[in-house]
Amino acid sequence: MNDKAINNLFPTGAIFVLLSALLKLGNVAYVAYLFALGSLLLICYHGLIAYKNKNADSRNQRLYRMGFIASLFLGAATYFMFADSNSWIVMVLIYAVNTLYLSYRTK
Repeated sequence: MNDKAINNLFPTGAIFVLLSALLKLGNVAYVAYLFALGSLLLICYHGLIAYKNKNADSRNQRLYRMGFIASLFLGAATYFMFADSNSWIVMVLIYAVNTLYLSYRTK
């Protein structure tokens, strides 16, 4: 997979996650599937970035792995969304705070 395709995964997944989180307020029936698609794209993005930069210095490797682990919270949020629990909000918040932190720490 080339760099342009990898870099397009993040905004596409983020749009799906944001759009489905907003549509969840309107109780749209298919919103959990959109959220699952966006979560999958973001998990793939963070996994590919961590794998691609496996030869980076140890600090950046740790930060990329933290991003991948944080993206797994979106997977948990998807489960809670399908289970009709409001805990998905907490999982998305954890992912958002971690991503904000990592955006200032990584290159």
